[in-house]
Amino acid sequence: MRVWATRTVLAMALVAGVALAPAPAGGGRGGRVSTGFERRGGTVWTTVAEERDYLRDLVAAAPGPERAGWGAARVTVTRVGTSARGRAVDLITVAGARSVPEPVRVLFVCGQHGDEPAGREACLKLVRDLAADRSPAGRRLLERVTVLVLATPNPDGSAAGTRATAEGVDLNRDHVAVNSPEARAIRRVLREARPHIVHDLHEFTVPADTAAPPALYLWPRNLNVAPELRSLAIELARDRIGTALPAAGWAAGVYGEDGTTRQLGGDGDERLLRNAAALDHAVAVLVEVGTRPVSALERADPGLLGRRRVAAHLVAAQATLRMAAERGDAITAAVRTSRERAEAGGEVVYFDGADNVPAGRGAVGPMPCAYRLTPDLYASARAVLAEHGVRVQPDLRVPTAQPAGVMAALLLDPRARFAVAMATTEPCAGTSAPHADAL
Repeated sequence: MRVWATRTVLAMALVAGVALAPAPAGGGRGGRVSTGFERRGGTVWTTVAEERDYLRDLVAAAPGPERAGWGAARVTVTRVGTSARGRAVDLITVAGARSVPEPVRVLFVCGQHGDEPAGREACLKLVRDLAADRSPAGRRLLERVTVLVLATPNPDGSAAGTRATAEGVDLNRDHVAVNSPEARAIRRVLREARPHIVHDLHEFTVPADTAAPPALYLWPRNLNVAPELRSLAIELARDRIGTALPAAGWAAGVYGEDGTTRQLGGDGDERLLRNAAALDHAVAVLVEVGTRPVSALERADPGLLGRRRVAAHLVAAQATLRMAAERGDAITAAVRTSRERAEAGGEVVYFDGADNVPAGRGAVGPMPCAYRLTPDLYASARAVLAEHGVRVQPDLRVPTAQPAGVMAALLLDPRARFAVAMATTEPCAGTSAPHADAL
């Protein structure tokens, strides 16, 4: 790992607008509501209980339209689920007065892994700073963009400091079967809020002898993602986030392409949120921030290290919001086109492969016109199909000409890697069901 100079860290902090000194006790800088992490100078992460109090105070402090003539942001907190241990999974919404026909809805998912806390801290700060921003630029942003935040989608893992949920589920591998209540909460937001952009925040730790830069990004690699969405996701990841991070002081690279023989990840697995969200017609991006110190000062000061990790995530989040505001028409048009194409029915479906790896033998075939379920299969798959918004006809026929058609194939086709039921394929007129060996 390259050693980064102290001036790099300080320059980055200035760009991100993140204080490198501890926030004062109580309300924080300028009397604002502050997180436990900020009050302790970045040495200890905000607890789940502190987050609850922070959000309560933030909602109370946010000026409502009736008290402000400048079109202030409105902050709301909605419970969208509960964890296995009964902790709340809350959706925070920050919105302003609408000035465009369809504001871009941006969803930040900030802590699927409970032992990766910097993204969660960045999201809590982001919500407060957006709500408090009275500048013309801040007002224009929230007129064009609605910000949705799942700050703590894995509250049990966050409380325990563990990667998995309390039931031992890796949440970022549960977006197809949605076995966990936490995954179902995220799925509910995707299904009901239908975000145009999904920004997934993570952290990574690699051995000291690797050359991985301190920040990584990636777009959806699943081959079933609509080309318009993939193109915009690459623009967001590589051209926006991949430019903003170096401008703030850190090198950045593509996740899974660190220049070593180690494979960090980043394939087309449909269970991963960036792939699952894109299959649900969103522009999706993954951002990973390294947890290892990048300077001697960070090695000596855990608070400085923690604040840098949070600041890097903030830089990436701000880049996403800027693109949402500047490219709103293109983003909403691409999402609409993707849904319309799916409603008309796809030609092929990929069961393997990624956009940087050729599809394997047996991985692609013609998209069936429908899948046929037996009553027993339907009983076993019904809940999962409903979570994904898959339409099932009264005769238990599942047409693939629907917005969730690809997901229906990935859930029901015998060739799918993570199918929840082995349904019978119903070929389109004039075609025959291909033999698996011929695919």
